Amino acid sequence: MVTLGFKTDKITRFRTALLNSGRLSVDAFLEYRDDFLDIGKTAIATALLPYETTSGLFRAWTVKRMRPEPIQADNWYDLFFGVLSDGIPFDEFDKHKLSIITFNYDRSIERYLFTSLKNSYGKTDEECGEKLRKIEIIHVHGSLGPLSWQPSPDGLPWIPYDSGTDPKVIKLAAQNIKIIHEGTADTPEFTQARNILLNSTKVLFLGFGYHPANLKRLGIGTLKIKHNNIKGTSLGLSYERKENIRRLIPILTELQCYLQAEDVYTFLHEHVSFGEL
Repeated sequence: MVTLGFKTDKITRFRTALLNSGRLSVDAFLEYRDDFLDIGKTAIATALLPYETTSGLFRAWTVKRMRPEPIQADNWYDLFFGVLSDGIPFDEFDKHKLSIITFNYDRSIERYLFTSLKNSYGKTDEECGEKLRKIEIIHVHGSLGPLSWQPSPDGLPWIPYDSGTDPKVIKLAAQNIKIIHEGTADTPEFTQARNILLNSTKVLFLGFGYHPANLKRLGIGTLKIKHNNIKGTSLGLSYERKENIRRLIPILTELQCYLQAEDVYTFLHEHVSFGEL
């Protein structure tokens, strides 16, 4: 029997090795198992694509507004889009001095911005795509594929959001994924990310794991970034990771002043003044 192009024997061997690897994610497991790269990437795409639902992105928004009493939103995308759009005409939306660097494969942030922009201003897909293409969104480890309004530099086909579990889409999405050891510091994505950091006046790390290899590839500790303008979340961060950041960024002598052990929404709401984006 063959499933998504893989024989049952390979699926079984992959499953057994992953379960007994002691690794917390498929990504970490594949870093040292090149023999499972193809099936591992397919497994990642299979797991993530069903969660890419537009309704899921706006579920918190719906629940909040159906309650009889006001409650605090827990979707930081909601708060973030408000910062970008409140009092801002559509024609000026692409003038924000904003870049997004993400280690995630999913396309939820760009889908949220696109959908919110379209419905907030009543514009067409083409008009919204034109605006969002002017905001840099870099997936340094690849993504599940370009959306219809995004360029496809590698010539890979567009992968629609809300694709579900279509086997053909899963196989195409897997081709876009890069595992951590494949995403070396010399890739165009990491080069672009370092240039962004080098020229930024404000850097926010949101929900970031601060993996030593990722910090190194971003140039944290070597680039002459204005480190006093770095802030971020550190919810669940281990003491070892905190010490590693201290070594890379000596100016953070009082780490807790810059890294808050809070969720992203609370961190943005309580500690960040966006000012001129």
